[in-house]
Amino acid sequence: MFLYLGPGLGGGIIAVITGIFLTFFAFLVAVFWLPIKRFFGLFKSKSNKE
Repeated sequence: MFLYLGPGLGGGIIAVITGIFLTFFAFLVAVFWLPIKRFFGLFKSKSNKE
């Protein structure tokens, strides 16, 4: 009835959850932060040329 879940399984679960959160965070950075940064960089470069 009771299973022994050793330390390897616990470490694996922690690694998978951490990987999922890091992947989600990297997705948000790639989708939102980088295009916004590039967009504002265009304004900055235009104001420096004038």
